[in-house]
Amino acid sequence: MEEEFNYTNPLNLVVAMLIITIGVLGIIYNASIVYIYLKENSEKTAFNLICFCRAISNVIILTIIFVITFFPKTLLGHSPYPPVVESWIINIANTLYLGNEYQIVLVALNRCCALFFPMKYSKIFSILHTTIVLIAIYVYRIGKKIIEWIPQSNKGCHALYSIKNLAWSYDDSEQCDFVDDALDIIFYTFIAMSILNTITFVKILHFYRKRNANQDKETKKRMRKNTIHFLQTMLQDSLYLIDLTFTFRLSSWSDHRVWRYVSGTFIWELLHSTDGFVMVMFNERLSFIKKTIQNSSTIPVIAGPKNLRRGTISASTIPSTK
Repeated sequence: MEEEFNYTNPLNLVVAMLIITIGVLGIIYNASIVYIYLKENSEKTAFNLICFCRAISNVIILTIIFVITFFPKTLLGHSPYPPVVESWIINIANTLYLGNEYQIVLVALNRCCALFFPMKYSKIFSILHTTIVLIAIYVYRIGKKIIEWIPQSNKGCHALYSIKNLAWSYDDSEQCDFVDDALDIIFYTFIAMSILNTITFVKILHFYRKRNANQDKETKKRMRKNTIHFLQTMLQDSLYLIDLTFTFRLSSWSDHRVWRYVSGTFIWELLHSTDGFVMVMFNERLSFIKKTIQNSSTIPVIAGPKNLRRGTISASTIPSTK
């Protein structure tokens, strides 16, 4: 009897439960970032705008790929959509993924600019300028993908999720000649990101080695906040490095179904879910990080000689270079 790959298969059932669990949690994390950005005026900064767009991409990818495509197909043993629709869903997700790769460089440039040009930062990385760059990134990626995929789709060539391998792949038929520039994009964005992050890290080290009592408190708080943002970007960047390592290096270690799922689907989904979790942990409105900053940034406020009193000013009340 031929083995069926659906809910009757133990591995398919376990994978389906993992996909829906990780997917829903990731959507909640990323949706929280989207909600806070839209609700709170204090969140309207260039850095948070990039995180906002990144969170939207994550929500879309987790929803259309994992929750409504991979999950039902893994559980039922067949796709709820025609091959052409499933293929376009996968390609939309890949397009947004590469858009996030561009954002990695944009975030690195943002942090570098905030540290080296604090007085000009708000003009260089204004909301308008950042919005234009982000729109340009996605318009370019979406337009490029449409131009590449229409001819392939017309030939019946698709990218489909395999219920046996538990990962997606391109059609390897003779008439299909897919052109995927993902590796080139990843290579160049990695180089740019590494250079910018190294420069930023050196600047941070220099500040903490040279700091002294004469430095004003506002400068110290601004640097502390920028350092926290830099740590956030490093953690998020490391997620993509892990994903790329599994996808392009470690995936060839074995053809076993479990390893194909881990290297091709599990790590990819975990990337977008954990990405949202990291943003939640570092968001001042959602996590303990805000309290940590405030508690470590207490400044005595002294009034006139007659009405002497003491109070505190939190880091959130002090202008930053965000």
